[in-house]
Amino acid sequence: MYSLTIIILILIAISIYSLYGYVQTRKIFATEGFIEMRLEKVISVDKLAVVQLKSDCSELSFYISPDQASAISEGISNVTKFRPMTHDTFVNVLEGFDVKPIMVKITKLSENTYYAELTLQRGNRFLIVDSRPSDAIALAVRTNVPIYVNESLTTKVC
Repeated sequence: MYSLTIIILILIAISIYSLYGYVQTRKIFATEGFIEMRLEKVISVDKLAVVQLKSDCSELSFYISPDQASAISEGISNVTKFRPMTHDTFVNVLEGFDVKPIMVKITKLSENTYYAELTLQRGNRFLIVDSRPSDAIALAVRTNVPIYVNESLTTKVC
């Protein structure tokens, strides 16, 4: 009888742990309140550049530096330089450690600064990394992962 009780308790513990993992995974992949957007264009103007993200009825535009614009544009064009750029190196490191980028989320605007998160996966483990939106987008275009934007940051266009 004692053995049966131990087995039942172990099975309950495994079930609870599995459910917790399932809930945590669902939370990581949650996109409620976010809109999937595509990179529409990157425009360089003098000493600034503008990145424009769009969906069917929403858009988000924000300023970035010309260097950041170049990194995004090179990723879009699949340009390979003589030596790898920073974002290319990061992609190589992720691949070397068998880590897959899953998604980019632009999460908030605080004091005129946008914030983003990069979700990474290795096996059944996940990591959410704080990132500048321009860096996250530069990585997203190199790895073909979706970009989500907090709906409250977007402008409705239809």
